[in-house]
Amino acid sequence: MIETFGKLFVNASFVCTILAVIGYFIYSRNNRNTYFRVSNWLFGIQGIFLLVASGFLLYIILTHQFNFYYVYNYTSSDLQLKYLISAFWGGQEGSFMLWVLFSTILGLGLMKWTDEPYRGPVLFFLALTQVFLLSMVSGISFGDFTLGASPFRSLAEAMPNAPFLQSNPDFVPQDGKGLNDLLKSPWMMIHPPILFVGFSMMTIPYCFAMAALWKRKYHEWVNPALPWTLGANVALLTAIFLGGYWAYVTLSFGGYWAWDPVENASFVPWLLGTAGIHTMIIQRKSSTSQKASIIFAILAYVAVVYETFLTRSGVLSDASVHSFVDLGLYNQLVIFMVAVTAIGLGLFFYRYKDLPSQEKESKLLSREFMTFAGAMVLFLLGLVIILGTSSPIIGRLFVENPTPPEVSFYNEWTMPLGMIAAVLTVLGQYLFWKRQDAESLAYELTWPVAVSCVVALASIIIGDVKNIYYMVYLLTAWFALIGNGVIMVRLIKKNSLLIGGALSHVGFAVLLLGILASSAYNTNLLDESMEKYNAAIEQGKVTDEQGFKKTQKVNFLELKLNQPKIIGDKYKVTYQGYTLKNQERSGQQEYQIKFEPADGNGKQFTLHPQVYPMLSASSRSNIQWSVDPDVRAGLFSDTYLYVSGSSYVERKNEQAKENAPQTKPDSTAQEDSVATQKISVGKGQTIAIGHLDLKFHDYSKATDAELQDSTAVAVRANLEVWERGSDNSVNLKPMFSVYSKNGENWTYAPPVAVPGYKDATIQFSSIDPSNGEIELTVRGIDEKVQQEWVLLVAEEKPFISVVWLGTFLLMAGFSVSIFRHWNRERKEY
Repeated sequence: MIETFGKLFVNASFVCTILAVIGYFIYSRNNRNTYFRVSNWLFGIQGIFLLVASGFLLYIILTHQFNFYYVYNYTSSDLQLKYLISAFWGGQEGSFMLWVLFSTILGLGLMKWTDEPYRGPVLFFLALTQVFLLSMVSGISFGDFTLGASPFRSLAEAMPNAPFLQSNPDFVPQDGKGLNDLLKSPWMMIHPPILFVGFSMMTIPYCFAMAALWKRKYHEWVNPALPWTLGANVALLTAIFLGGYWAYVTLSFGGYWAWDPVENASFVPWLLGTAGIHTMIIQRKSSTSQKASIIFAILAYVAVVYETFLTRSGVLSDASVHSFVDLGLYNQLVIFMVAVTAIGLGLFFYRYKDLPSQEKESKLLSREFMTFAGAMVLFLLGLVIILGTSSPIIGRLFVENPTPPEVSFYNEWTMPLGMIAAVLTVLGQYLFWKRQDAESLAYELTWPVAVSCVVALASIIIGDVKNIYYMVYLLTAWFALIGNGVIMVRLIKKNSLLIGGALSHVGFAVLLLGILASSAYNTNLLDESMEKYNAAIEQGKVTDEQGFKKTQKVNFLELKLNQPKIIGDKYKVTYQGYTLKNQERSGQQEYQIKFEPADGNGKQFTLHPQVYPMLSASSRSNIQWSVDPDVRAGLFSDTYLYVSGSSYVERKNEQAKENAPQTKPDSTAQEDSVATQKISVGKGQTIAIGHLDLKFHDYSKATDAELQDSTAVAVRANLEVWERGSDNSVNLKPMFSVYSKNGENWTYAPPVAVPGYKDATIQFSSIDPSNGEIELTVRGIDEKVQQEWVLLVAEEKPFISVVWLGTFLLMAGFSVSIFRHWNRERKEY
């Protein structure tokens, strides 16, 4: 029933949107209000239908209806409620629905706040984009062709060739595959919705630009479009920040940005949207840059659709850690991308001769030129990133399996462009708020340049910066910070609502400083022996078995259980064990690593990095592990830590290998290979066996039902057994009894299995009446006492807080600008 109604409501929404598109088109041509009102109703009804369908989807997720492919593929019965809810947008189908829902809400706002002559065309293009998005989840079949992938598909529909479904089409799995472990993070619960808010809002400047081209009203459209563009940029920036923070605290690459295609998918539209904001502001001020404003509004949305294609079509599934796999939407995504691009650029070039041109070229030292130059630098940044992201596709023209570019490609191109942008922000601001000639500008910039040089020099000396490139970078970043800071202070005195641009530029400068400090000056926290080893590597004193010099330094830190080490001359670090209790993921370990100041002064703290098996990629004989780092954030530096190996993980891998299919071993040889040892332990005593600790607590009585006939003595030993370092223990009660048979005394002491260990047993062998000690026969556990260890990567990351501060300042600057421009628009409305 839900399957039928779910599909029905999605497709009813799809049909309503198509009718709304037709109605808005007719209204835009003949301006009859009847068509506008009907189209608005249809648009609103499609939103209601989609909302109901979304309710159905959420219901089948929360009630674990694994007969639906979407529920089976992205959830499991052990998933916490918060992750069940976020599973709604964890897959492609749900995320498309969320995107359309946000667009619908924004469309209702556009109905109210958009003036003629743009109102009809803007809603026409918005509804048109929704037609494409809804087609992705319609699931309507035309013979062998199916339009989109319905989130209400059954397993049999989604996997018609699966043998278990061919034999039993009504088969319902007892559990689902579960949500990707990497997505089980609070940051991932809020990152996608905000990203789709940004994507939805970025549609609006595109719609306004297209409406301007349609109606040949090329100037006024920027007034209503500007606040929406600013809003889109704030949303995308927030999503970028959340995604970056998630990567920082969840992934083990040790940073917040890796130029992953999915990261770039939100960054490029943000860059192009920011470029568009600059040209829109110039257009408002001086009636220039009309062409640039329109083209950037179009390109920003085209970038959204293109990056959607890259991350959802499956073409980059091997190049990204979290891109979607292909759901068979490749052709539809291509059509969507081509349509949006062709309509946008086609209409732009069709109207090109009609677009107003600037009669006089802007002077070099003018706000128009500097702001336009800044926009072009942002455009070039976006272009470089698109080329890098697309290179695995472009490369197929030349090689069979092209690889994505190294991170260095992006860094080498974006850093110089970032430095140019930093300088232009200052020049642009000084020229924006006051007409200047070369002499007056030079005079105004004297102090900012001088102070920047002094501060940059101090930074170079304090930070021991030896790279010339970094020195120049620091100078430009400080110049951007101080120059824009001066302008901001002046504007605060004049009218605080004017500081949006200057504040954003200050945030950009702070971000540049934070990026350099946090990326180029990480230090690994190592113990003395490892530092000496690395120093020997640097001096070429270490060779391998063949006599070749080793060049690769070791950045790992090995800790034995409860054996502290001094690292980085700063901390005394102790591995205190791990817990398996109350963990979010099955098989997850949370380690306790205690940090104490080496000199005894200061606060101690404990970090809890985690390791867990990636169940979706693991098998009984091969476990794939993933890690969650832990971070202690500080004002000047963060302590970053993750586990790269441990004795527990090593044991689990060995156990998994034992589970691999193999030829049946000789039973006698197997029996001989099982290690057997006898140990004596007194009451209340704890002893070590292999990698286990065992404590004998007390005796207890054995019940009659378990005893042999004619039993004279029967007693149990209350044992507690745990893996060394773990707080997870099991209680065992092996029995020892003496009974009579045929006039002789016999003992009966059955061995008990140690849970989790194949062939491992403990047998209560005997009692020493003189001292109360018991003898245990232990089989399947190594005699040699093993030390528990953990292998860590510990880093000190300076000024990560500055990166976050710069991001927040950017957000604040955009937000102030939204408030200012929105207020102005409402007053004019």
